[in-house]
Order: sequence, then structure tokens, then C-alpha cells
Amino acid sequence: MEPEGLDTQDPRYRHLFSTCTLLAGGSRHLESLFGPLERKTEKIVIRSNIDALCKRLKIFSETPSFDGGCAIVLASGDPLYYGIGSRLLREISSGSLRFYPASTLVQRAFSLLKEPWEEVRVASFHGRDPDRLIPYFEQEKKLALYTPGSDGPAQILEMCRKIPCKLLSFRVVENIGLPGEKVHLFLPPTLEDIHRTIFSPLNIIVLEIE
Repeated sequence: MEPEGLDTQDPRYRHLFSTCTLLAGGSRHLESLFGPLERKTEKIVIRSNIDALCKRLKIFSETPSFDGGCAIVLASGDPLYYGIGSRLLREISSGSLRFYPASTLVQRAFSLLKEPWEEVRVASFHGRDPDRLIPYFEQEKKLALYTPGSDGPAQILEMCRKIPCKLLSFRVVENIGLPGEKVHLFLPPTLEDIHRTIFSPLNIIVLEIE
């Protein structure tokens, strides 16, 4: 789903929501879902309970449904890019799953910046060993990084200093598609301001490296 939310009456997905009996998603996803659910629906808020969620969905997928009921898992962007979709594929038969990707935050960020991104290397700093990303900083001229939240910009800045790599610009694009959407630009003389800035947890970083 897009950051702005999703209408259960959207013609693309109405048939799914009309038969949904199990609905899962993060608090933000569930709160931004609007429109009716036509059946009694079990709701699961995704926090740190991914194992329990996968177990519940696996049981659901293996239990015959005589009324055509389906389960829906809400996610932002592309669930198969370091998202919940990858985890579900490890736990549940692919024949029981369908994926409906939305715009990625990288796509939205560069549209907002009005810049092409054919030459940009995209990586996720979220839930990965940061040391695995070091070659990107050493070899690429432009990076777009998914971050682990509000502290992501400061963590990435410290990693750049540790490597070290020479930053030409450091941009933080936050709250894409939401109230408070903003682009922060930090140049070499102002990089220290990153530690003094409070960022939204929903942000993506665009680096230009010499």
C-alpha cells in the first residue's frame, strides 16, 4: 500500500477485502486503511511477533476454506525487497501467496527530488549487518539507503566517517506522501547537524560520494 493509505473499495483489491477473514499489518498500515470490511475479520498488529504471525498464516493457508475466505498482510512499497514478503515465502508455499507491490520509497523519493536514478545503487540499512554495505560506499558515487528509523541518518553518517568516504551531499527524505513530508540537505560543513536533528522514523537517505 502507498503511505497515504488504502481504500478497501479500491477496484484493484475490492474482491480481496470482500472475502478477507484475517487482516495483518503494522499499526500505521491498519490505521491508514479505510473503507468497510464485509466479513467478520480477525486482526493482527505486526510488531515483533513475526514468528507467531507466520505460524498463524501457515495454519490459515493449510486449512480448507469453504467460504472462499482469504488473509491479507498489509505492507508498504515492495514486500519482496527486504520486506515481510521474503519472510512469508520462507514459511508458506508460494502457491498460497500473491503479491501486489506499491511504489517503493526510492521511487517516490527521486520523484520528489526530480532526479533520475538509473545510476543509483539501492541498499537497505535496516536489519542487515552494516559491514556488508561497506563495498557500496567504497565503489558507488550515489546511494539510496532504506534506514532503520529515526537514528538511521546518524548511524549512516558515523559509518561514512568510519570507512572513511568523502561525502558531497547527504539528503534525508522523510514522511514521503504523509503530512510533514520534507527533504533535509546536509553538505560537508553542516554534516554534524545530522546529530542534532530529529528525523521521522519513516525516512530514506540519498548520498553523493566522491
